[in-house]
Amino acid sequence: MKIKVDRRNLKKEEVDTAELVSLLSTGKAVMFTGAGFSKCTKDVSDKDPSMAKDLAKEICRLGEFPEDDDLRFATDYYLQVGEKSDLISLLKKKYTLKNTDRTHDNICKINWRRIYTTNYDKSVEIASANVGKVVECVDTNYPTTEYYKRESLCIHLNGSIDSLTEETIEESFKLSTSSYISPESFTESDWYYYFKKDLERASAIVFVGYSMYDIEIQKTLFENQELKEKTYFITRKNPDQKTEFTLSRFGYILPIGVDGFSNLIDKHSEEIFDDSPETELQSLVRYEVSHESVEVKDADVETMIMYGDISNHLIDDGVIGEQRIPYLILRDCLSDAKRFVENGENLIFYGDLGNGKSILLRELQSVLSIGPTDVYYIYDFEGDYIGDIDLLARSGKKTVICIDGYERYFDILKHYCNSAPSNIVIVATARIAEHERMRQDLKRIGFNYNEVSLDILTDCESSRLVDIIDNLGMWREKAGLSHENKTKHIKLRNSSQISLALLDLFNSPQIKTKVSSELKSLLLGDDHKDTVFSIALINVLDIPCKFSLVSDIAGCDLIYKSSLKGNENFRNLFKPEDLEVKAKSSLFCLSLIRDHFPPSYVIKKLQAIAKLLDRREDKGYEHTRIFKSALRFSFVERVLPEENKKNNLRGYYQNLKVIVPWLKNDPHFWLQYAMANMPFKEYGKAQQYLDQAYSLAHKKAGYYTSNIDTQQARLHLLVSIQERDDAAKMYAGFEKCHNLLRKLENDIYKFRQVEKYRDFYESCYSKLSRKNQNAFQHACRSMLNAIETGVEDRELNLSGQGSVIKAKTNLDYVVSHFV
Repeated sequence: MKIKVDRRNLKKEEVDTAELVSLLSTGKAVMFTGAGFSKCTKDVSDKDPSMAKDLAKEICRLGEFPEDDDLRFATDYYLQVGEKSDLISLLKKKYTLKNTDRTHDNICKINWRRIYTTNYDKSVEIASANVGKVVECVDTNYPTTEYYKRESLCIHLNGSIDSLTEETIEESFKLSTSSYISPESFTESDWYYYFKKDLERASAIVFVGYSMYDIEIQKTLFENQELKEKTYFITRKNPDQKTEFTLSRFGYILPIGVDGFSNLIDKHSEEIFDDSPETELQSLVRYEVSHESVEVKDADVETMIMYGDISNHLIDDGVIGEQRIPYLILRDCLSDAKRFVENGENLIFYGDLGNGKSILLRELQSVLSIGPTDVYYIYDFEGDYIGDIDLLARSGKKTVICIDGYERYFDILKHYCNSAPSNIVIVATARIAEHERMRQDLKRIGFNYNEVSLDILTDCESSRLVDIIDNLGMWREKAGLSHENKTKHIKLRNSSQISLALLDLFNSPQIKTKVSSELKSLLLGDDHKDTVFSIALINVLDIPCKFSLVSDIAGCDLIYKSSLKGNENFRNLFKPEDLEVKAKSSLFCLSLIRDHFPPSYVIKKLQAIAKLLDRREDKGYEHTRIFKSALRFSFVERVLPEENKKNNLRGYYQNLKVIVPWLKNDPHFWLQYAMANMPFKEYGKAQQYLDQAYSLAHKKAGYYTSNIDTQQARLHLLVSIQERDDAAKMYAGFEKCHNLLRKLENDIYKFRQVEKYRDFYESCYSKLSRKNQNAFQHACRSMLNAIETGVEDRELNLSGQGSVIKAKTNLDYVVSHFV
């Protein structure tokens, strides 16, 4: 017998109001208000503001045409037959408020992290003022550069009554169809990215008097389980079936009305408005060692190698216990790092992409956490990490703060130097290019540190890597080599670098085939392809891979969809969790871009990203890093496949200046364009573009040309080596090179060119006149002296800066051959 069930009578899910109250007390909740929130407020005629259907009818009466409750139709038709000024007068009258109710005041008393509204009126701003809070009224036309970082904002998604003019009524003021499809539409505005960031960071997302019908944010909230778990809808009592069904897909329904929500706040006011001093950390999290014994399987190791996915308890077990199956390279420098920290000395690990900085930092966290030291890492960059440091400093307990990619958190280092907490030690990491760029800034703020380069594996570390590859059976044709010869292979073929050894593995046919099979279904549609590419790009750049950033760079919201996050192929490659793609291997993502995306797609997508971000006034750290990388030769050259790279690079820069027109007047662009021609011996073009760079640089007051000088020196040297018969031209080119370099500061960029003095010696020295040979000898010795001076002044580090080490080695070789 079939039993009929009236679904309307089924027991509804109980909402944990205690949890909601706890979330409201954090100061990190976001509120959205809709038309229902403004009930019981009064306009200048002492009436309630009109709802959408009522407003539509009033507009019809104003225009003297048959009544209709479709607001867009009524507005569109009126704008064809009526006077804009009369419509604006009506709207001003309807949505300029005299006062709010105590209910609104009570809700606005909460310390909301951000408030969004679809209302035209200023009920939020007025209610906030009533309780002594100043909340600014902005709409999506306001520049994010100036306003986003402000604390108290109410962002009017459909426009505010303050911004209503004859121009905005058909653009940013959302009434008519044209305003909804205008370029100022919310999803096309700069605010949309920050809106998604707010949702990610919110402790709770509370909708008050909101219908969720016909709004642009549905696409972000729909099917997003992470957001659903912290989303609450305050609806009227006994909502209708349609409202209940619609809202239940997005979050929890609390049918208590606006007044009931106010009463809930009253009832729990002591908890919500607790003014006791903050004792909980906002940004930092303490690292807790797991003592769980784990059984490591080959699949776990392969996943770690390919995708960078390794849990803390696996690292803890590998550091504390014995590795029955080899999977973790315990770096020899761990003991030195531990000693530095115990002596109260700060430490920076640095190295190239994929050479083990993050893993080593996590290994050190395990080592230190076993002892009496408290170890913390950054969990929420946008949290109050300054307050956290002060709180930890007051505790007096010996503390280590680990910072992975310190260039993102430079404010922490500045505050640390200014406050000088005696009980806190900083251990940080950075890619070598970022660390070299930041050296002078570290010196300026007085940050004292030891540094360790991780690029070159010791023989023992290489041997451990051989053990890992042996166990996985990934040597292929080299499987028959002895352990010693495999170690030599890593040293000679892979330059003793983890990154190059792993790239070798990723290039193997079986790995490529495996990844291709996972990607096959993911790259069929444009949204899927753009999303996967954006995830890979963000990871290559070592930027936190938040959903909001992925969505923004991809140009679609697919990353929020359960259909993608639940896709088995996608989850085999990436690990979406808590609104972030957390599991990452920058090397794997680099190989994914180079080996599985056509060069034409990579070029087109990078140029589209450059164009997109160029329009952004407020780029922030993440967007700035991506934008600059899309312009930088070293990055573009790295991600492009080898096939036809010469033409692809030249074509890339040729079109880039059209896509981003201001680049034609930027010296740094022409420098990058010149660099794109040098590897392919297009020296004439390279010189042409360097001349352009110099010319533009000289027109810019205070422009420092050291980057151009470095590449000009390189070009002089390359051209001089190419000379076959004219010894005078050979030396003249070298002399120009040396005269430029000797005037520059002692850094790796200078000595990267000095490396090539040996190439000049081997190709040209024997053909020079005795006089020029003596001058060349003097030049080599002066550069050796410059290295010694740089080391003494701590500008250079001979234990880790590969370019400096190679320059010194090459100079020593050359000098040893002088008679």
